[in-house]
Amino acid sequence: MRSSKGSAVTLALALSGLAPGLQGCAQIAGVEDREVTPLIRIAEGQAGPRAIALDEEAIYWANERSDGAQGSATGGALRMQIKDDRAVIDLLDPSIESPEAIAVDATHIYWSSTDSSRADESCEGKMTDRDKLLKMPKDAKLPVAPVTDETTLWVGCGRISAIALGDARVYGVRTRGHRITWVRKDDTDKDNYPTGVSSPTGAPAGVAADGDIVYFTDQSTGEIFFDDTGTEEKETVLLDGLTMPGLIVVDEANLYWLTPDGVLRYPRSASTGEAPVALLGELSSAPTGIAAHGDFVYVTVREAGKVYRIRKDGTAKPEEIASAQGGPTGIAADRSGVYWTNSDSGQIVRFNDE
Repeated sequence: MRSSKGSAVTLALALSGLAPGLQGCAQIAGVEDREVTPLIRIAEGQAGPRAIALDEEAIYWANERSDGAQGSATGGALRMQIKDDRAVIDLLDPSIESPEAIAVDATHIYWSSTDSSRADESCEGKMTDRDKLLKMPKDAKLPVAPVTDETTLWVGCGRISAIALGDARVYGVRTRGHRITWVRKDDTDKDNYPTGVSSPTGAPAGVAADGDIVYFTDQSTGEIFFDDTGTEEKETVLLDGLTMPGLIVVDEANLYWLTPDGVLRYPRSASTGEAPVALLGELSSAPTGIAAHGDFVYVTVREAGKVYRIRKDGTAKPEEIASAQGGPTGIAADRSGVYWTNSDSGQIVRFNDE
């Protein structure tokens, strides 16, 4: 972590000094060392925050609805906050766009968006520009216009509910389009290059990328695919017979994905016939978000208001690091902590995972 080592109480006081008046510093007991660990609401008053992403300096998230802070816009908002700074920065001008998924790399911010005035329209038999995949440079003059030729990577029909970044491509899960769509980051060709689930009843749910390799899930067929070619209809089934695999993340060794009641792990280089390993199970309601960092996988359960920390190697029981949250949804983690969105209570929360 970026903070110096010391007791968690000292860290909480230091953070309070950095952000005077910061509200909502709850305290929960760490399971292993029994130190008091701060759980801090770093932003409040957001309108349906959902997806979240991190880089070394900042936190980025998407709001489903307008909260009036930008005037009378009827869409949502894309926002950021410099770590350890209370100021919330709007990245987009007011519009009717409603951002959903978000991802960042070293130079750009990528997000999906839907024209909120047309969000409920049927797209059967026609293509529209209702749904979009967009990008902006991190050094852009803010706020930017949400949809321009410079920001637009892809337009079409099929809401993009999740994004993953490879070395050269952006991958989007088109839940309504029954496809995984990828486009080049460098914007040299704005045509979409569909790969993955092509059945009209397919239900792609999660996507993860590493370099030129992409993994994705299909809830309707119970399969996980991978593709290392980037060409149409070249995907390979990695696993089948699964129960509704959902959001998926990857590290150098394993895949981790959500199930209707937990989390499963599977090696990227598995032996023939090897079965997935359950890291978390028997949840009373479906998990909502997943992130992986260091030795742990982190999971949100929106309906239950809980957030879990799970050892990747499965050598300890899952830990409930937060409860009574207001609809925890998107989650991200790095060496500065674990961050999630509380979609119902309109908060961005940080857990300092030392």
